[in-house]
Amino acid sequence: MKNHLFILFILFYIPCLSQDKITLSHASQHENFIEIGIEIDKPTGKFDLIDLDTMMVTDHKKNILKESKEYPLNYNYNNGTNKIKHYYIPDKKFKAIDISGILNYFTPSEANNSYFNLGPLKNIVRNTNLIDKKITEKSPSLYFSILDSTAINKVFPDFQYRLDDDKDYAKIDFESFDIMYAYRYNNKQKLIYFINDDMDPGYNTLTLHDKKTDIIYKLVKLKRDMSSSEKDQTNVELMIENEQSIRRIPFELKNIIVKVNKN
Repeated sequence: MKNHLFILFILFYIPCLSQDKITLSHASQHENFIEIGIEIDKPTGKFDLIDLDTMMVTDHKKNILKESKEYPLNYNYNNGTNKIKHYYIPDKKFKAIDISGILNYFTPSEANNSYFNLGPLKNIVRNTNLIDKKITEKSPSLYFSILDSTAINKVFPDFQYRLDDDKDYAKIDFESFDIMYAYRYNNKQKLIYFINDDMDPGYNTLTLHDKKTDIIYKLVKLKRDMSSSEKDQTNVELMIENEQSIRRIPFELKNIIVKVNKN
C-alpha cells in the first residue's frame, strides 16, 4: 500500500516541477520612463509566440505605476523570449517594485484552426477580407486584406506624402512598393501576419490609418530591385488567436530594484 501511495505522489508532483519560468530580464529607469522586460524560459519562434495579456507594477507602498505608450513598442506578439513595457516615473521616490500579470503563450497551428497559409501573392484575391468567414461571424472586427491601388485611392483619395524632407509632397507612387495590405484586430482577439517569414517586413513602409473603420493600411518595399516574379512568390501567412491556441501563464515578481540608467 505504501508503494502505491508513493507512486501516486510522484505522478502528481512532476507537473508542478514543469511549470514555465517567467523572470525579469531588466528593470531600468531612464530620463522619462521606467522600462521593464519580462522573459520566459521556453523556445520561441514562428509557431511559439509570446505577448503580455496584463501586467501591473506597484511600488513599495502599493501605488500602481501608470503605463506609458509615448515611446514606440510592439504591443502585439513577437517571436522572441522577451516582452518590454514602459511606465511613467512616479512623483514620489520608491524603494522597489512588485510586478504581476499574465503572459500569453500562442502556438498557432492548422489543427487548432489558428494558422492559415494564404500562399503566394500572385494567387491571393485583392481587396477582400481574407479571414475565414467562420471566424469573422464570431469576430466581425477582424480584418486582413491584400490590396491594390484602387482600394487605397478609394479610402485616401487626396493623400499626399514625401519620403524625404527635401522633396515636395506627391501622390502615392504605388509602383515603388512590393506589397500592400490592410489589417484590423482588437485586444480580445489578435491576429499576426508573416510575409516571407517576417513579422515586420521591408523598409520605406508607408502606414495609413482609416479612423472611420480603424483599419491600418501598409505599403511596403520588401527589398531593393525586387523582380515581378519575386513579388508574385511572396508568401503570406496569418495566425489568429483562439482559446485552443492560447495558454495563459500567470506570474509574480517581488521586491524588484530598478536600476537608474545614467546615459
